[in-house]
Amino acid sequence: MDHLNHRFFEFNTILKDIDKQYRMAANALGVSECVLWILYALRETNDKLTQKEVVDTLLIPPQTVNSALKKMEAAGYVELRNDTDRRSKQIYLTETGIQLAQDTADRVIAMEMKALGELTEEEQSIFLKIFHKYQDALKKHLKNLGKENIGSE
Repeated sequence: MDHLNHRFFEFNTILKDIDKQYRMAANALGVSECVLWILYALRETNDKLTQKEVVDTLLIPPQTVNSALKKMEAAGYVELRNDTDRRSKQIYLTETGIQLAQDTADRVIAMEMKALGELTEEEQSIFLKIFHKYQDALKKHLKNLGKENIGSE
C-alpha cells in the first residue's frame, strides 16, 4: 500500500503542477485564469457557447464566469446576446476578443499541442487510454460517495 500512496502523491503533485503552469501562463499573458479558460473554451468550440455551457464545461462557479464575462464585455472583448433561450446568453467574441483569444488561448493550445507532440503516437495513445481508464474508475468510485456508511469500514 505504501507504493500506491507514493504513486497517488506523485500523481496529485503532477496535476497540481499542471494547474500551476496554467495559472502562470494566464499571468504571463496578462489575463485572469477565468478569462483564459473562457477564451480557451470558446476557441475549442469555434466560438459558440452560452454562459451556462461555459460554467458546465469549465466547472467554474457561475458567479465567477458571470463576473469575468461582464469585465470582458465592458472591455469590448465579447458581446452577450439572448438567442433562442432568453434565460441563457450566447457569448460572441468581438474583433478585439478574437485578437485577445489569438494572443492568449490560441497560444496556450499551441503549446499544449507542442507538448503532446513530444510524445510518440504510441505514447499518446497509451497516455490517453490510461488516463481515461483512471477517469472511469474514479467516476465509478465517487458515484457512491456519501451513500455508503462511512462508520462501517
